[in-house]
Amino acid sequence: MEKNILITGITGFAGSHMADILVTSSTNKIVGLKRPNSQLRNIHHLQDKIELINGDLIDQNSLINVLEISQPSEIYHFGALSWVSPSWSMPSAYMQTNAIGTINLLEAMRITNCNARVLVSCTPEEYGDVPEHLIPITEDTRLSPVNHYAASKVAQDAICQSYFTSYDMQIIRTRAFNHEGPRRDILGANASFAYQIARIERNLQESVIEVGNLSAKRNFTDIKDMVDAYILAMEKGNPGELYLIGSQQIQTIRDCLNQLIELSNYEGEITYEVQESRIRPTELNLLIGDFTKFHELTKWKPKVPFKETLQSILNYWRDFIDKGYY
Repeated sequence: MEKNILITGITGFAGSHMADILVTSSTNKIVGLKRPNSQLRNIHHLQDKIELINGDLIDQNSLINVLEISQPSEIYHFGALSWVSPSWSMPSAYMQTNAIGTINLLEAMRITNCNARVLVSCTPEEYGDVPEHLIPITEDTRLSPVNHYAASKVAQDAICQSYFTSYDMQIIRTRAFNHEGPRRDILGANASFAYQIARIERNLQESVIEVGNLSAKRNFTDIKDMVDAYILAMEKGNPGELYLIGSQQIQTIRDCLNQLIELSNYEGEITYEVQESRIRPTELNLLIGDFTKFHELTKWKPKVPFKETLQSILNYWRDFIDKGYY
């Protein structure tokens, strides 16, 4: 049976990797929501296999149009402003896109009588800086956002619960802990490190990596494993429920940096220095989760070793620079 699947944010990191997986089934018709000026480099290899429709989460009419054309039975809602640091400079834009944008999507579904299952990707940033004695984080850990991005995602989360409770919409919420891989923007730590190393290898910058806080500790999952988990959450998840998703590959940001340096083929010494501009006003020192609920439901286990993930990120930025993009 053919499934019509809509991906919001298809041109982004998670959305493009999700499309990679879903197009492998001949029974899937994949439609992507994109802004008219979106960069297509993450999905250029898929353009003959998917349908792209212009729209914007802050424009409800465009979402009605997308739903009427695509007639989805499943919606992966990845469209968002998703970086922490810029959120301090543009808090209204984050709330408008992440929270009001989600209202617009769900209202558009009501207007068009769309009964699709919706998977919403939220974030463990919503928990804030959790004290060590409350680690690991569970679905029941108290929310305490300490940045504007996290606040906008708490609002999105609450909106989804409200629409599930009020209208019995099939909304499944996930909070995916750190997931990494090719195509993540250099606003992310590992992507930034790998990008700078690739530039150093090609003598485009001095052999000093600019870094921020290196002591934060995280669960890390490869993006390929994460999209597999999202698909299982869509298939097996119970509407109205929340699932934390992640691996037991726990690293500090300093661990990540050192491993990336070790993977470099640069013949000289690569060092690093902390830049004040890369230090956030607030930091989450420990984002370590307990994923028992999701594992018991789906039996999902990550497969990709973290070193392999880091290698894929470094190779991506090497190729990116060699093509003359940066």
